[in-house]
Amino acid sequence: MITFLAFIGQPKFIFQPHLHIPWLTNVRHVRPLECISDADQPGWPRAVQLADKSLLDDHLTIVIVTARPDFKRIPLSLASLVCHLDYRKLSEVILLVPRRHVSYLEPFLAGQAVNHWPWPISIMPDDIVLKHSHTHSYRLQMMFKLVIAQIIKTEFYMILDSDCIALWPIHVEQLLLKQQVSTSKMKHNTPSYRALYQLEERSDHAEWWPESEQVLQIEPNTCITNNPSAKTIGVTPAILSKSIALRALCRLQTLYGDRSFLNVLANWALWRTPFGRMWTEYTLYYLTALCTGIFNSYHFHRANTSSIPALNLYGLSVWWPTDWNSFSRDQLLKSANAGLRWRQKEIDNNNGAPIIDSSGYHLPQIAIPKLYPLL
Repeated sequence: MITFLAFIGQPKFIFQPHLHIPWLTNVRHVRPLECISDADQPGWPRAVQLADKSLLDDHLTIVIVTARPDFKRIPLSLASLVCHLDYRKLSEVILLVPRRHVSYLEPFLAGQAVNHWPWPISIMPDDIVLKHSHTHSYRLQMMFKLVIAQIIKTEFYMILDSDCIALWPIHVEQLLLKQQVSTSKMKHNTPSYRALYQLEERSDHAEWWPESEQVLQIEPNTCITNNPSAKTIGVTPAILSKSIALRALCRLQTLYGDRSFLNVLANWALWRTPFGRMWTEYTLYYLTALCTGIFNSYHFHRANTSSIPALNLYGLSVWWPTDWNSFSRDQLLKSANAGLRWRQKEIDNNNGAPIIDSSGYHLPQIAIPKLYPLL
């Protein structure tokens, strides 16, 4: 039996809070972001990418943005991935960590310790991606989730937090769906696979969308309807496309300049933040994909296909003390035990290969955000 402790508070600041002083804020990307104009959409340039033929686009990279206060939660998260995540098409697990915190993880996840994991795992200092000072922690976290695309070697990468726990067997076949790519799409480097996304209504985070539209300089109700019930992309855990994430950054770079666009994100409308209004990584990403007309070439939702059974990227979430009651604990334990039994069935009867249930009785849940091991 596994016991969990609920984290209280929202949003969660992964990095140690620093005093945000707008006139001293300095955020800059380390690796050059080279963008080229798109003849069909000159206002939305594409990133120049070096083709890496060593990996197929049916592989997935896992990215966990974390820091020392969250390190005590990482063992359970990684253990759940070892137990449930099909390793055969997993390219790498990356832990993006402040440089001063790297030494705390290295004894457990570097050197000889890497041999204990079924997939390559790396501890990456965050300053090889961004240099930053006097920057709001939560905004910095969101920037990292887009800028990390510069070093990802696969087309798709899954963003997890340290408190996302897998409860059911996860197979890449359920996350990445093969598609037929026409000759015209091949010219635009459309991938052979599409990534699963979780649906949310615009009203779930209504305050985020106007801010992101303003940052991207998009007229409201153009690329995406402002209907509150409109279906949009969800939040962490989420699978992002390297191409779309970089295209969002290229748009911002074009609008605000190479040396300024990250500072614009850092300082954007700070006075509105207490009212819940701010841009987010996922709204910038989704708006970019819709405005360029490429979202459906890179993503699918389980409601749109019958070729794979339903998979839920979300699970039980605990935000407040009132969420952590006997009913939610019973739900969690029941799901965890059922998931372990299902995984054991795969190991015993199918040599570890997927046994994907299509009866509709089981609804695999990929993660239980905001649940913490009791230490």
